Order: sequence, then structure tokens, then C-alpha cells
Amino acid sequence: MSHLIPLSRLARLVDKPRSELQRMAQTGVLTTFDGFVELEEVLRHFPDVKLGDDAELRRVEEIKEQASSKAPPLDMPEPHVMYERLRVLGREYAAARGKLMHYERVLGWIGDKLAEAEEEGQTASGFADSFLQWLRTELETTPGDLARWEMVLARERIMRVMTAQVTLLPKGQTFEIVGNESLLEAGLRAGMPMPYGCSNGSCGDCKCRVISGDVVKVRPHDYMLTAADKQQGFTLTCSYTAIGDVSLEMADIGAADIPEQTIRARVRNIEPLGGRRIALHLMTSRAERMRYMAGQYLEISVGGQSRLVPAASCPCDERRIELHVLCEGDAGDDTMEGPLSALLPNAEVTIRGPFGTFVLDDASERPVVLVAEGGGFAQAKGILQHALSLEHAPSISLIRLGNEEGLYQENLLKSYANALDDFHYVALPAGTPIVELLDAVTAMAPGIASCDVYAIGDQNVIDAVKYRCLEAGLPEAQWKAQVIS
Repeated sequence: MSHLIPLSRLARLVDKPRSELQRMAQTGVLTTFDGFVELEEVLRHFPDVKLGDDAELRRVEEIKEQASSKAPPLDMPEPHVMYERLRVLGREYAAARGKLMHYERVLGWIGDKLAEAEEEGQTASGFADSFLQWLRTELETTPGDLARWEMVLARERIMRVMTAQVTLLPKGQTFEIVGNESLLEAGLRAGMPMPYGCSNGSCGDCKCRVISGDVVKVRPHDYMLTAADKQQGFTLTCSYTAIGDVSLEMADIGAADIPEQTIRARVRNIEPLGGRRIALHLMTSRAERMRYMAGQYLEISVGGQSRLVPAASCPCDERRIELHVLCEGDAGDDTMEGPLSALLPNAEVTIRGPFGTFVLDDASERPVVLVAEGGGFAQAKGILQHALSLEHAPSISLIRLGNEEGLYQENLLKSYANALDDFHYVALPAGTPIVELLDAVTAMAPGIASCDVYAIGDQNVIDAVKYRCLEAGLPEAQWKAQVIS
């Protein structure tokens, strides 16, 4: 009887990035079954993993906190959630004990059947005794892997109390719930484009159907699920969490499906970038969360003036939004003018959107190559964070061409490159010949033709990169571009 472990939980168990495990699966090194791995396969590939250190379960890489899924430590779930998860494990334990008792009875029946066959001359004399002696010896001998089996199973069972895996159908995307997170909170943290409206249990826009597994309420909600809803297995992702591993059926949301919203937000910080460009770090209220996808634009209004600007953040960044804004002023002069340049921390602004369809293909598991020129870095940064949070791409590369504003936020990108094995960063300062940019793009492993390419920048740069990529064999369906002025 095999035991299957989901990839997300296995990544925590063996302290490996999920993207690394996915690479192993895609290349055939690690055998998986719909995102699950057999226990024997785990022990075969990770024989030296130290599974006894509880600190490993709680350790979260600093870079992941900053850049991608922001996976929280394994905090204790609420008592009623833990009770339900323990109850499920109890039922599984009872079922396993029942099977074991049945197998013990079958062993007794085997002896009787063999003795009967020997009496009737259907087997050689003495075969029954020798076979039963061999069987007892095998069952009583402790296999070398038994202790490790028990350790992995015990750890995995503990993690099943602390976490749960959610699968979104029909795409089959998965993410992990940790501690007291609702289904919606965990999904958004993982970068999933899940449908929702108010996010506080009032509108019902997040209603979806539970296909397998069980959920329990962790947040109050005003929206009433009808008796028919409950009978058909519908739930509200903003107010319920998973008891164990669950599968949810929900609509596939794309950039064009997100409704336009207008909300208020407060300025957390203003970060000078380069020239007249600043980064506005905003925080939305708990009751008003902006729905958008990485790579889209948002309109910000201050003092009666509005500006359409690219989001440099990912919805996985909870209620935080980062906008890269080019303030008013004379060309060639770094002096900033206008209401956006005069903003102070805690000031209230209005944001509207989202706009645009230049977003990540979240169903693709191909390597991602981002090409950003000048101010196109804002959208590239958001898509980078989204790709990191999904952990689908076996590798992510950013090739960046600076302009007169410089290569701002450079230290952040270098820290990503130093901490993440599957992230590669190439920085080209302003004035670099375009041929060097093109060579850097087509030099990306495992070959540009097998990648998804996202390019943002000036029309001339976009045209040159596209021509080189298609010439190198990139299918046009794997090319996406956003021209900026």
C-alpha cells in the first residue's frame, strides 16, 4: 500500500525549492502522479536528508519572504481547525488499523489454505511450513528503511495538521494553506488568480464548489449559502479553510475577467528611484483589496490629477501595492513637480483599475525570460514576483537594459540572484549596444525556443528582441510584449 506526498509538502520535508522538485519531475528524474510522490521515491532520491530537526520546518528563506510566495512559518492553526484535521487523521489511522487487522487474519487463512492444499496433494510435502516460516521471518525482520519510513510519515502527518494542499480545477494548480489562512488568503499569497469581491464574506463572489476533501469556517460571513449550495458542496473561499487536502472547482480568471474597481489606499513609503521616477508603496484597507494581476496598470489620482502607471508588485504581496511613477518635470532635469511628487507617508490616494492584458501565463511550466528596458522594469518586477510565487517555472531570467535613470533597485535583484538557484539576472547599463542585449537573451539556458519570453520597453528594443528570438526558434505563441513610451 503506497503512501503519496504532495510536492508542496515534500518541498518542506526535504528543504528543497518546489521548483527544483518540479524540474526533477519534468526531466523524469523524480516520478510523480498528478503532483504527488510515493514515499519510496522520496527515500530513493533524498536518502541523506535530515528529517529530525523541527527548526527546518519553521525556517523560511529570507529571500522568499521578500520576493515571492511569502510563505509564512508553520504557525498553529486555530483549535477547531486543528481538531478537525486531527479527526481526519484519526479516521485514517482507524482505517489503517482495520486493514492491518484484516491482513493479519489473511495471514492465518494463508496457512490454513496451504495446509489444505498440501493434504490434497496440490503442493509438495513441507512446502506450507517452509513458506510460512519464510513469511514470518520477512515480516519480523526490520527493513533498513523502516525507521526512515516511520520518521517521514510521522513528520508528514504533523505537517498535515499544520498545513493543507489545495488543488484548483480544472487547471490543476496547487497551493498550500498554512496555519489560520483562509482558502482565499492562501491562494492569493501563492499568486493564484482566484475570483473574489469584498474578501470579507459579504458579496459571495468567491463562492466555489468543493470537489473533494472538507472545509471548515474560520471567518464570519454575511453572505448566506442556501441549502442547495451546501448540498452541492459550495463554500466561500474568504471565510473557510481546508481541513485536509482539498480540490476546488472554480472559474478560470484572466486579466480581461477582472472588473474595474475604484478604492482608496494610503502611502506607506516614497522611494526615490532614479531621475524623476519614484516608487509609491501603498497599503489598501482590509475591507478594500485591489484585484489585479502582475503586469497590469493602475490609475492613481491625487489632487485632482490622474496618471496611469504600471504596478511593480504582485497580488501575492497581500494588501501592499508598489507603483513606479515618473513625476512631472523638464526633460533632462531631475527636479520633480506636480501632486505626485509632493506626496507624504500616510497620505490617502485613489486608485482605479486594473488595465491591460500583459500578464504571466500562469498555466505554463516553461522557463521564463523577462526582458526590460528602462521604465519597463516595473512590469517585469511584478511578473517576476508572480512567477516566483507560483513556483511553476523551472528557471526565471531577467535581462535588464538601463537608461538615464540608472538600474534602480539593483541590490534587491542581486539578492534574489544570490539566494535563488533558479533566478538569473543580467544587468546592462545605459548605452550598452543592442546586440549585447540580444546576445544575452538568446544565451539563456536551456535555449530560448523552449522559454516564455516577456519583453517590455521601447518599440525599437521590442522589435529587435522579437526578431532575434523568433529567428532563434521561439514559437510566436511564447512571445509577449508591452511597448512603453
